[in-house]
Amino acid sequence: MNFKEFVEYMEKNLSARDAFYQKALVDQEARNGRRAPAKKWNETKLDRAVDKLWLELMKNVYDKFKWVVKENSSDPYKSWVEYIEKTESIENLDEMLVELEFE
Repeated sequence: MNFKEFVEYMEKNLSARDAFYQKALVDQEARNGRRAPAKKWNETKLDRAVDKLWLELMKNVYDKFKWVVKENSSDPYKSWVEYIEKTESIENLDEMLVELEFE
């Protein structure tokens, strides 16, 4: 499974993705409030910053999984899905995202 497929799979299966986006946006808005008026970000830039945080999180998770997933050469995507299901990774990530706090 390549990174793009991984992100698509996670976005489709993680129920706490919206909670992450909401928390990250609140954090970015708070940071924006502390910026000088001339340096404040518009809504589009805030959204892009949240998207970037999401992709960074997904990249970190992907990189960790990449080391332990034993890919079946005939169907590497299936190997990833089986590993994710076997280790209950979706449930664990959902729980982590719900409990995640930004500072």
